[in-house]
Amino acid sequence: MNKIVYRSAATAVLLQWSIRFIGLISVLVLARLLTPADFGIIGIAMATVAIVEILGAVGLRQALLRIAAPSRDHLDTAWTIQLIVCWSLALLTAAAAPVASWLYADPRLTPVIAVLAVRFIFLGLVNIGVVDFDRNMQFGADMRMRLFSRIVSFFLTIAAAFLFRSYWALVTGLVAQTALLTGASFVMHPYRPRLCLREHAALLGISIWMLIAWTAQTAQTQVERLVAASFGGAHLAGLYSVSKDLSEIFTQEITTALNRVTFVTIASSNAPLDADQARLARIIGCYAIIAAPLGFGLAATSESAVAVLLGAQWEAAAPLLKIVAVYSSFLAVYRMIAAALTAAGHARRAALMSISGALVSAAACSLVGFGWKDAILVAEAALAANLLLTIAGIVDVAGLAKMRASELLLHAARPFAAAALMCVAIRLMPFLFDAPILRLAIRVAIGAPLYALLLAAIWMASGRPAGAESEALSVLRGALVRRRRPLPVS
Repeated sequence: MNKIVYRSAATAVLLQWSIRFIGLISVLVLARLLTPADFGIIGIAMATVAIVEILGAVGLRQALLRIAAPSRDHLDTAWTIQLIVCWSLALLTAAAAPVASWLYADPRLTPVIAVLAVRFIFLGLVNIGVVDFDRNMQFGADMRMRLFSRIVSFFLTIAAAFLFRSYWALVTGLVAQTALLTGASFVMHPYRPRLCLREHAALLGISIWMLIAWTAQTAQTQVERLVAASFGGAHLAGLYSVSKDLSEIFTQEITTALNRVTFVTIASSNAPLDADQARLARIIGCYAIIAAPLGFGLAATSESAVAVLLGAQWEAAAPLLKIVAVYSSFLAVYRMIAAALTAAGHARRAALMSISGALVSAAACSLVGFGWKDAILVAEAALAANLLLTIAGIVDVAGLAKMRASELLLHAARPFAAAALMCVAIRLMPFLFDAPILRLAIRVAIGAPLYALLLAAIWMASGRPAGAESEALSVLRGALVRRRRPLPVS
């Protein structure tokens, strides 16, 4: 079973990063064709759309996964609800366009948000049959579908950027990607949904708390961007948006892929969290081992990363990226905790925890933003809020698993401590070269093995406890043994 899970996780991560790598290339190209203000317009527009989109996050996919053997009525009901919700969101988004334009005193927002509303029409039509890819751990098929839409929309976006030289290139790409995804879902899966609402009570009963949890998490991720835009305009919103996008590519995207595997694994086992405490510790440690070095590594190289990836006009984003990247790594671990709670039947608990985190983040960012009008302070407030939420999440899940909170916290703390030490060491290094790309390459080449050494040292100093580190060592040893095994003689 572990081999299947590891293989599925590796496939999901590989393809998810392939998609995000295309997104990264898109950002690199577009950052040189468009201005921070262009990205700011889209950042504000997408934040507005995300607020409306909250109403549609009813968790139908997750609700179907928690049903052991869904019937055709279950699938058709889910598709019908999806259609009704998404098409309603299209109307709400179009209605919100002039309101957002008035709030931010920018008439460009009205047509942009109105066109982005078309995305909901396509999202409502997506084939519900593709949920089988998750149920059967066929993440490769699902990701290939998404990869196709991302590649084609990438070329369309670049072509539009050369043609329009404005934010309309980004709008074109976003709408095209959604339309292509809808078409691909019917090509990749033979299921053909029909209108039906017979099982609405069963599906909505499962998914209502998922909606609340997603609402809170979405609000939490968007609040600081909107606060920054309120006093800094489109330019500052663009700097903040690109900092968040880069951070999420290197931290949350990989854990988003892993979350799908984690959710299916826990939901299919139908066992309480305390049934396998060792598994829970491994999962939390694994997420921390992956997210921590990516977030702190990006923070350690923020100036060089911005210079190489985005160009000189984005230099002011580096101080923001240094903070945003760190809290993105904390948020990646928290989202795993929320997904695990939901999969184990504690969706209400995950929702209430996410609401608390969103309220704390909104209060902290708003207080600092409106009081001092400083984007760095807003980012630091978001960092503090996300750190507290992650700690609270680990403590809460430890209680459900009947484990000592300090024990479970240490599984996450070791990777973050190693990553923080690596970050400090890298930032203290002298600049050996003037070229940003050489500085970035050298620091990455030094930082990666340094993190591994620091993590190993901290783990051994802790008494070599069973967890993600020991599991990683076991997998590595197994890979080395298989590689050294002689080929059979024919």
